Amino acid sequence: MNLRPRRPQRPPSETDLAERDRFRALVRESLPGVRASAEVWRNGLAAFITLLGAAIVVKGRTTTAELPIGWRLAVTVLVGGGLALAVVGLWHALAAQAGASPLAVTLADIHRDHGSVDAFEVATAIRAARRLTLARRTVALALASLFIGTALTWWAPSEQPGSIRVTHGTDTTCGTLLSADDGMLRVSAEGRAAPVVIPLTDIRDMVVTADCS
Repeated sequence: MNLRPRRPQRPPSETDLAERDRFRALVRESLPGVRASAEVWRNGLAAFITLLGAAIVVKGRTTTAELPIGWRLAVTVLVGGGLALAVVGLWHALAAQAGASPLAVTLADIHRDHGSVDAFEVATAIRAARRLTLARRTVALALASLFIGTALTWWAPSEQPGSIRVTHGTDTTCGTLLSADDGMLRVSAEGRAAPVVIPLTDIRDMVVTADCS
């Protein structure tokens, strides 16, 4: 087997040299370009998470307080999951902008693993670009989750107030409490057009119940 290197059939042309120079310039610009884009995403995500976190802390409980428990759980999972995904996206953007390897790299390591500094920069730029792509996809999922969670708060029914069961004299009335003033209790009972008016002095027992069935 002949392992001796062979001379090229012709010397490099001006076009070949120009292509080589353009490739080197592209290599030099690839990593700074990816990291600059990652920095923009990092800053935007940090501001987004800060505003979103403040809104959840201030308005979150007020927004979900009147929702039924099932709807409240769904909104919590979607909004909380969206916020968690946004944080994951921020982490990937930070890794793309700053680099994921904290270890020092020597020239010997670069030559052993990549063959040249240009190849090392290309590999580093590719890793950063993949991290940035993952950050963008994660943020897209976060926005979808947050949008669905917010939409649920618009369409979810309000939690119905509990009913009250009143035992007065020999009768029992169950329904929604309307008012209690002037010594009278007014209860809206199902099947009756007018509210039932009960003197407070006649009440022997009164309990809150989930329904009147």
